[in-house]
Amino acid sequence: MKTLCALLFLSVFSGISFAQTNEDELKEIMLEGVEYSLDAAYETGLIKDNNQKQVDLFNLQKAKFKMISGDLKTAEYFLNRISDKTSGVTGIKKRYLAVLHFINGRFDKSLKELNQSNMESTTSFTQNCLLRLINFMAVNDVEAIKRERAPCQFYTAKYSKNDQYWLNSMIQLKTQNSEAIRRSMYIDAQGTFSSDEMARLWLKTGLYLNKEKDLLNLISTLPESSYQSKRLREIVAFMYLRSGDSKKALAFIDDIDTANAENIKGNVNLANKEYELAFGHFRLALQKKQDSANSLERAIPLAWLLNQWTDGLLMLNNISNKSLDPRNASAVKIAFLIREKKFTEAQKELTLLKIAFKYNPPFEVNVMDTYVNLILGGNDNAHDKRKVEESAEKSCKSFDGISCWLSLQYIQWGNLGKTIKRDEEIYTDKAMTVESLKEKKGLEPLIETKTIDQADIEELDGETIRLSPQ
Repeated sequence: MKTLCALLFLSVFSGISFAQTNEDELKEIMLEGVEYSLDAAYETGLIKDNNQKQVDLFNLQKAKFKMISGDLKTAEYFLNRISDKTSGVTGIKKRYLAVLHFINGRFDKSLKELNQSNMESTTSFTQNCLLRLINFMAVNDVEAIKRERAPCQFYTAKYSKNDQYWLNSMIQLKTQNSEAIRRSMYIDAQGTFSSDEMARLWLKTGLYLNKEKDLLNLISTLPESSYQSKRLREIVAFMYLRSGDSKKALAFIDDIDTANAENIKGNVNLANKEYELAFGHFRLALQKKQDSANSLERAIPLAWLLNQWTDGLLMLNNISNKSLDPRNASAVKIAFLIREKKFTEAQKELTLLKIAFKYNPPFEVNVMDTYVNLILGGNDNAHDKRKVEESAEKSCKSFDGISCWLSLQYIQWGNLGKTIKRDEEIYTDKAMTVESLKEKKGLEPLIETKTIDQADIEELDGETIRLSPQ
């Protein structure tokens, strides 16, 4: 009887415990505003004991989704909130940090994080070895590539659908195995046509190796079904574009409206100096992919040339390339704001930019600062007037002629900013134009008019002159 009561007690107690565990797991998984993949759910299952582990998991998951959305700075912030000493997800944190550093081009730091993570288990090695390999490729460590290639390819082979074709090609390129590259690109070419995916990889490899002219001779061997793939036709069009045959390039993507196709069309128009058509195609590409680097780096200069200030500002806001100096991007934005006559907003941006440069900005920033302060300095505020004078002096020291002229004008005019805004007609020297200022003038000596002859003065000095009669 005692045994039966004990069994009943244990079964009830275990049921309560099991229900409580499920509830805790649900609290961990059902975090608000986050969508989980199977990998994230697996990572969630690793942490279920206490509140601190839940916080670590939350930070890890937030970092992951910030990485996916391209916000690397915030992702790194969440990862650094996880302790290296007490957390149970340190290995995952190290791997994510390694990915962040690789994306930002900090390859040494990426390798350092991977070396600190647990590489002893097969699972960890499989997850990290490919990232280690591409880091070694980035720093051109050929010996390390040769050392780690075989074990990494062995453990990751089952995850590849194309027999690791791309990885093999990149390793052959880095190790300068020219014979293997030649065999891969030409002798084994027929084997790549077994699927559209393999054909695309084959063509991409040719583009990467600058072998597009050679591979175009083999394009005719592609099966007809391959040309139904828009992605494959985009690659072929790009190969023709790089080889100089823009007509064939356009023929392959004439009926395709993807971002890549619009970029190719825009590049063809750009080469023909058809700037308005090119700008239109790049705008269409940006509608498909707002942060397309290929589109933005061409469309923004075109927006300037075509006086499309509003579009240019919108495009500048869509730049997601974190490797660009934000100060340079801010300076370009200020230039667009000035052309759009948004001087108040430009002045605010200039204040922040000067702080970023520690009040020692480049010449171009000083020139923009002078102009904006001149336009906005049309009141009788002594502080605003002094700001214009200071910025003009700085630009003048950088040998900007207009700024030097402004500095001189402030000696004559009490408030030049107010003067230039007057509506009434003012005197202008019609002989002094921008072109006349550019002309080289010959130096002519000044002719002095003699009012008193020096000889007369010397004669007077030698005589006794009586100023009053005796």
